[in-house]
Amino acid sequence: MASVKAVVFDLDGTLINSAIPFKEMKRKIISYLRSNGVTSGLLSEEMLTVEILKLAVEDLEQKGFSKKQVANILAEVSNIMNEVELQSVGNAALADGVAATLRALRQKGLKLGVLTRSCHEYAERILAKFNLSEYFDAVAARDDVDQPKPNPEHAFYLLKLLGVRPEETVFVGDHWSDAECARQAGLRFVFVGGGQGIEKGCELGSKAVNNVYDIVRIVDGL
Repeated sequence: MASVKAVVFDLDGTLINSAIPFKEMKRKIISYLRSNGVTSGLLSEEMLTVEILKLAVEDLEQKGFSKKQVANILAEVSNIMNEVELQSVGNAALADGVAATLRALRQKGLKLGVLTRSCHEYAERILAKFNLSEYFDAVAARDDVDQPKPNPEHAFYLLKLLGVRPEETVFVGDHWSDAECARQAGLRFVFVGGGQGIEKGCELGSKAVNNVYDIVRIVDGL
C-alpha cells in the first residue's frame, strides 16, 4: 500500500461546527424549483441537496426544458445556496482539536486539502476566520467543478491541485456522501464524530474516530 502523502478534509461538520441552516436552504431551493416548473410534491427537505437537484433536473428534462433553461435554473439555485452559506459564516465554530491536528500533519510533511460541497467563497472565509488558510495547499468547493461530491470528479480535481494520487490520500469526513466519494475515487476514508450514515460508511470499510486529532494516529499507522 502506498504511503500517505496528503490528507483531505470535509469542511462543515468535520473541521467546523457548521451554522448553515440546511433545512432553510432546502426550503428556499424547493420553493424556487417548484415555481420554475418542477412538479409540486416531488421534492422533500429530508432529501440531500444533491438528490433534490438530480430529481429536479430529471423532472424538467422530461417536461421538455432545454439544457440552457435547466442550466439557468441551476445557476439560480447555486446563488441561493451561496447566499445562505455566506450569511452563516459569523456563527460557525471551530471543532475541537482542529488547529493542533493540522499543525501535526503539516509537521509530518503532508499536503492538506479541503473538499467541500459549500461554495468556494464560503470555504475561504471560514478558513480565514479561524486562521486555518496557511495550513492548506488547495481548496475544492462545490462551484469549482461540474459534479461535486459524492461524484469522484470533485476528489480528482482536488488531487490534481495537490499533485498526489488517490492511493496516497486519506479523506476525512462526517457524512456517508464523503465516504461514497472516497470509495469511488479510490481514497482511504476516515469518519470523524457521529455524522449521518456512519454505519453505512463503516460497512464500506471506513475507519471511524471520535475526535479529529485521532487522524494523526490513523495516518501514523498507515
